[in-house]
Amino acid sequence: MYARDLMIWLHQRLAERGTLDQTQKRFECLRGYGLLPRGRQNAGVRLSNEQIANAVLAFAHPMPEVAGHASLILGGLRPVGGPKASFRSAPSLKDVVAALIGAGDANSDLLRLTLSVEQDFKGDEYAGVLYFRENGQVKPVSFVSKYAHSLFGSGAEEGYDHEQLDKLTAVQRSLGSRFFRDLSREVSISRHLDRPLKTDWREYETEEEKAEFCRKLGARQSSRFLNLRVDAQVTWPKDPTRMKFGGHHLVLFPKTKDHSHSISIDLAHERLSADDARSLMNRMLSVMSWCDNRPASLHEGWSGNPVPVRVPRQNLAFTTMHEWHFYRTLPDNQDLLRCLAYYRDGLNAYSVGLASHAVLSFFRVFETRYDDGKKVKNWVNIVFSKIEPSISEGALKAFESDRQSEGVDVGTYVYRNCRVATAHAARDVPSDPDGTEESRRLLNASQIMQRLARYFIKQEFRFSTSYLTDDPG
Repeated sequence: MYARDLMIWLHQRLAERGTLDQTQKRFECLRGYGLLPRGRQNAGVRLSNEQIANAVLAFAHPMPEVAGHASLILGGLRPVGGPKASFRSAPSLKDVVAALIGAGDANSDLLRLTLSVEQDFKGDEYAGVLYFRENGQVKPVSFVSKYAHSLFGSGAEEGYDHEQLDKLTAVQRSLGSRFFRDLSREVSISRHLDRPLKTDWREYETEEEKAEFCRKLGARQSSRFLNLRVDAQVTWPKDPTRMKFGGHHLVLFPKTKDHSHSISIDLAHERLSADDARSLMNRMLSVMSWCDNRPASLHEGWSGNPVPVRVPRQNLAFTTMHEWHFYRTLPDNQDLLRCLAYYRDGLNAYSVGLASHAVLSFFRVFETRYDDGKKVKNWVNIVFSKIEPSISEGALKAFESDRQSEGVDVGTYVYRNCRVATAHAARDVPSDPDGTEESRRLLNASQIMQRLARYFIKQEFRFSTSYLTDDPG
């Protein structure tokens, strides 16, 4: 099957009527990420099952301009419990979809595949779950980030909650066995007939212009770019610009109506790991912040595409009411007001990736009462078991791993390795906020400290969490 034919077939089944231009954008984005054959010269190349799988996964996200990123992330998800627990022992979600495309009528055991884009204030997170029959029983297989190493051990699927939703909301697309049977049959017929491609080539004109543009920005045959979003008030180039810093080339993209400021770097040709590249970007932003005396922060992104690309603007989650109901009164307790201010300050810092500030802000909430190290440690150790159920599985495991590597209890880790490390330039517990691993550690710790702060406010002040009443119930 040719890319053009696949685009029409998927559009008719997965897209809204009258939105062919949006589907064309999805396929253009996929080619930009190297997930489909690129260039006019490859228009007549028949797609492999893996490339067809890339296109199917691209329809999981509602925004066409994110199709390539969504397909890349979803395709790389790994099965909980490892390949032995997966559908037909497939090692990744893309392998599962490719196998379904090549299986034809053998997909009778499949019930459905659900692709999820989970969203909250931090951005999108991707997941998938496949249901199929095995020995007369319905069996689920969940697919999670390849970095969730603790979930890939044998038997991990048995205690895993396949219906969990860690984010505020999720956009889901479910594909049934009939979808894959029809697609598999269409692909098989196309390959059997082997008809020549018929196209007017116009769809490739823009792509060729973009290819030349990307070459000027440093894209090469074997490039693998890391692309990260930036919140910046520092001076920024008005056009996409390739620059050199610290002996490495970076590409800076300016903010547009649909995109954030962003930085890209070719991990392959610059010979950097993703963590080292992120640290280099942080160092550059620190210098820029110093020169302009203005803030600049590095945020989420992805790696793997063969050209540098812009990062879509972050759509922050929020809630609206058709009828506004807010019956809260202004508290008269000054200690409570200070704690609420610290708590909001922590949420704001966390939302923009300011790890050190988030840690300190949440810590200040319970520091209003437990104002020395011993008291804080004792309180944290006492209440930790009560907040544990509210912490996501991934965040808790990462926190425990970091804590155990220091060989200390929870209270000591929160006080010494988080609060002291960020509040003081202590030699025995140094903390470099530009370091990628340190930033990750503190951001994760701040999630636990947020739960501690929230628990403290609820218990200490009996403060309601409802818009409707001051009464905590």
